[in-house]
Amino acid sequence: MDVTIRITAQYYENYSDTDTPYWKPKGGHEFTIKADADTIFYTYDSDLKEILSKMVADESDSHNKYEYLDHEVKFFEATELSSDKFEKLLMTKV
Repeated sequence: MDVTIRITAQYYENYSDTDTPYWKPKGGHEFTIKADADTIFYTYDSDLKEILSKMVADESDSHNKYEYLDHEVKFFEATELSSDKFEKLLMTKV
């Protein structure tokens, strides 16, 4: 069975026009990766974090940088709830 790993990262932009970078945090970024559930079950969390941190950092270049913050293993696709029902319930509170 495949699972999806959702990785949350901090996104930075380089504001420097010299050889010395000036990284400014600009917000969050999300990465996803598919993996075998059995492999994830038998991997130490510290090893998984190390691997995911490296993969996220490898997406960086001289203009954009990403730093691993956290991850979540998703076993199922998200269930979408009703927008109409949400709006209706929301209107009872406002």
